[in-house]
Amino acid sequence: MTVESAAPDALVGALGRFRTVPRDIGRYDTDAATAAQALRAAPGQVDLLAAEGLPHVVDPERGPLFDYDDLMNVGMFCGTGQTVPELGLRFLMRFAAAPRSSWYAPREWEVGVYPARTAGGDPVGAEAALAAGAGLPEVTVRVPDLSAPGVELVGGGPFEGALRTGGYEAAVRLTGADQNVRDPRIHAAWNEVVEGLASRRVVYQTVPEPLRADHHRAWELGVADCVVASRLLADRLRAQGLEATARRGYLLGLFGSDHAWCDVVEDGVHKSLDPVFAFVATVGDERGVARSPEFAAACFGSRFNRLLPCVTDSAEPLVYFDGEPAPYWAMVGVGARPRRTS
Repeated sequence: MTVESAAPDALVGALGRFRTVPRDIGRYDTDAATAAQALRAAPGQVDLLAAEGLPHVVDPERGPLFDYDDLMNVGMFCGTGQTVPELGLRFLMRFAAAPRSSWYAPREWEVGVYPARTAGGDPVGAEAALAAGAGLPEVTVRVPDLSAPGVELVGGGPFEGALRTGGYEAAVRLTGADQNVRDPRIHAAWNEVVEGLASRRVVYQTVPEPLRADHHRAWELGVADCVVASRLLADRLRAQGLEATARRGYLLGLFGSDHAWCDVVEDGVHKSLDPVFAFVATVGDERGVARSPEFAAACFGSRFNRLLPCVTDSAEPLVYFDGEPAPYWAMVGVGARPRRTS
């Protein structure tokens, strides 16, 4: 299939709408062919991005190599509606347009976590790596948090500790909760973070794992994703004497997406705060997602039946390669579907 959906001017136009990965943490290992696949563009269009200033290095054999997170942001901000990140976000957020009751009712999921070990999950790339003697990384993944409210294991496991080598399959029942928040301290911290995104003072975009780990630097640079926003919100709440932590797990659909949110305890009840979901549902069609003020409001306290939390202390990475946080593209190997009960 020929993929030339993205117009060159659209891709180049995206360059001024997000902030590129700081050079000191850039990971320039994605070639033009992989970039073209993610952006649904011709290789020549990717070369044009390099010529127009998208950070890269030039390998004498492979040509220009890009940071995968930068490429995802080109795709997210180009406005074609056809790139992998645009389609992924729109698909994952479709549930926000469903009836409110469907966000909370008990729902069973079959989950498979086998992270991809080459960019885009390309089996040819894996074969090439092995042929070159490079080998493939050892994969370690975080397991579901069965102690979290609304999470019940109904198949697979058992799960012990926080990490498992390789991958896993499991069936889980997730039950949401329609909840609100009263404490004015929580309202103030929430408004500060959400307003930072809504005002565009801080750009919601893909953020690489090293910068997620330094979330205060990310916020000061004017960039945030779900991990950065959730960690910052948890910090603000703890500074007010509240019990709060950043959580991380999977947003389930036909595939699983890495997602993070904040957990705060009010009157002994764990309540979920999701500033990024709230922001995306507020801006709506700007990113190809249906606008939903009702869903945005529900993100302030409610728990959704599509979020599977994993065992973490503060939204640490879900996947590791040889003990180091895995690249963004490893999530290609995470899948989920409604469980068949008959």
